[in-house]
Amino acid sequence: MENSSFETLPQDLQMEILSRLPLKILGKCICVSKKWASLIRGEDFKRFYLSRSMKRPRVMFMARRYTSEPPEPEMWWFHSVYQEQRCDPGSSHDIEALFHSVYQEENTLLSSGQQQLRIPLEPKGSYISRPVQGLICLQLRTKVAICNPCTKKIRTLPEIQVPEPAHIYTFFGYDEAKNVFKVLCITRFGTRELRRFDENTITKYEVCTMGEKSWRPITCKDGHSPETEGLFKGGVLYYAADLYSDSTRVIMSFNVGSEDFSVIELPKGVDFSSIGWNLVNYKGNIALSSCDDYENGVLQLWVRKMGVWLIKIIEIHSWKETVEGLKYYFRGTIGTGELVFTEYFYFENESPYIVLYYDKKAKNLRRFEIEELTEGHCVETFLDHVDSTWLICDEV
Repeated sequence: MENSSFETLPQDLQMEILSRLPLKILGKCICVSKKWASLIRGEDFKRFYLSRSMKRPRVMFMARRYTSEPPEPEMWWFHSVYQEQRCDPGSSHDIEALFHSVYQEENTLLSSGQQQLRIPLEPKGSYISRPVQGLICLQLRTKVAICNPCTKKIRTLPEIQVPEPAHIYTFFGYDEAKNVFKVLCITRFGTRELRRFDENTITKYEVCTMGEKSWRPITCKDGHSPETEGLFKGGVLYYAADLYSDSTRVIMSFNVGSEDFSVIELPKGVDFSSIGWNLVNYKGNIALSSCDDYENGVLQLWVRKMGVWLIKIIEIHSWKETVEGLKYYFRGTIGTGELVFTEYFYFENESPYIVLYYDKKAKNLRRFEIEELTEGHCVETFLDHVDSTWLICDEV
């Protein structure tokens, strides 16, 4: 029998074998040989690995907490920016974001097996986007970076050039046709009081593609000020905003490929400025959710289909018996069609973080405890996070 090795196998079989490895191990495989490195960094393998990961997506949690621990070696760039721009340089405690994920469609919400990532943050002027294709966007005032939380690699973007004071909003998306990630930056100068804008209010709209060396100005005929984080779906970014023309609250859509803005009016009777409304992904459609009736186990949704808002009222069985008096937010749906709820944004007890899954067909409400999240964190939850080989070996 002739001797055989991995490199003598057909390339599709090589990709099949490598795709079963965790990203941490893949990063080490790059150092084995030039041929392995070329294969792992290639576009074919990137798409193949991502397609496998999409079959087993994750729920990713981001917990903000005070810490006196030094940052991870991979995050020294972000830490240096943090020290440069921090609001309170005399503070003895730093704020960091701690990431953890679990497989979202497992019956027991099994741990993903990935190491937790710690990123230093500022209490003001810092933002971390929802994950897109396995990457997240990190903004610390005028500094922006794109990060793969699984590989702990980052790619810095050009600094945003703005005078002080200014309000900076960033949104992260992916242009599938050109296979590139883009960041939309909206900078507002001037004054604003009680959602009223005056003649001194100036807004700049810019886009930066990952890998480019500058921000490109773009135009928007409907001047607006963003009011929520972005939701990326189907090549389009969505976020709530106030129009300058009449201070009306609307949903703005931004096509990441064409870089065009559109205005989506809210359903009649919906006041998105009130506490309790949230922009979510409901079975592949954008939706507005209200938690006003959560205490009674009723979820009210406005779902946008074919350009029309449709209202849905969902009664959640066994709600009161399961929630035990805690407040929850609706986060959206997963591939199984189940509705996902997590504890309110803040929690201050030392109990595990709780996630609820509701199956409408079976009328079954399941409760999971995430043991890794304790101590009194401020937690955000992101659905449909996946592993990807983007930035698997990129350096700062």
